[in-house]
Amino acid sequence: MQPITRRRSLRAISLFALAGSAAALAQGDWPSRPITLVVGYPPGGGSDTMARLVAAKMSASLGQTVVIDNRPGGGGQIADAYVARSAADGYTLLVDASSFAINLGLGLKLSYSAQSFATVGLMALFPVVVVAYPGFEVKNMADVIAMAKAKPGGIFFASAGNGTVQQIVGAQLMQSAGIELTHVPYKGAGPAMNDVMAGQVHLFFANPAAALPQIKAGKLRALAVTGDHRLAELPDVPTLGETPLGQVNAREWIAMYAPAATPAAVLERLSASLRQALADEDVRTRVAALSGETFGGSRAESARFVESEIAGMARIIRERGIKAE
Repeated sequence: MQPITRRRSLRAISLFALAGSAAALAQGDWPSRPITLVVGYPPGGGSDTMARLVAAKMSASLGQTVVIDNRPGGGGQIADAYVARSAADGYTLLVDASSFAINLGLGLKLSYSAQSFATVGLMALFPVVVVAYPGFEVKNMADVIAMAKAKPGGIFFASAGNGTVQQIVGAQLMQSAGIELTHVPYKGAGPAMNDVMAGQVHLFFANPAAALPQIKAGKLRALAVTGDHRLAELPDVPTLGETPLGQVNAREWIAMYAPAATPAAVLERLSASLRQALADEDVRTRVAALSGETFGGSRAESARFVESEIAGMARIIRERGIKAE
């Protein structure tokens, strides 16, 4: 009987140690070492930019260094999987964009699920600008809709690839307007936008920060923007809600997550630190320069937003038969 007793004793000690560790985290000993923000894209992209904007601010409020770890690949899937299997202790976090929800809705064989994560907070939202080849014989979205209804599939739109935000936005537009456009996937947003400027494809659903220089140079024509209000940089370009199409709830967004089992007290401290960082005037100004808006809502509000986006993306993907590359 001695071995059984010993095993029981060891198990009791392990459970006690785990409980003690969780209690210590909840009692304010956290954080005691640097925190890592894992980003699933190379340096310079939207998620990386947002992670770097808040890292220094969070370091100050948490009293520990916050470092960036770029793990690109699979449209964010490599970073997502890495964080999902990381220790749920608040020291390894994920910063990901809208592709987080798209990947979950594509029916891929992923090593993680939505339940693998707890939302720390929604960081920022960015509108999408509908741009056209300058020589395309349409003046506005009403013209696009009329032409598409007259010639179903006759208008082509580019995307950064199958299963990307641009394809999803195109699907949302088609569904809202009751029209059919032809999707042309590329290997990245850069080549897609280049071919629209060259007149090889009619439309693109662009990130404003990337498209604004080309619009101002006359290489692209802006037809509409998503979101609730016009962009300060494009005051004459209407929102989709102002067009015959009506409001299309299409946008890009970036959020921060932790492994699902992270203690609630740690999640709340992270969420408070993130909200403080997003409220900083310098952060807000720099996000506004990218045509975005920071989000100041609670962790619960952020979680509801992400859940809604995951469900909405999955529905669009299913109804339009969208597949990953």
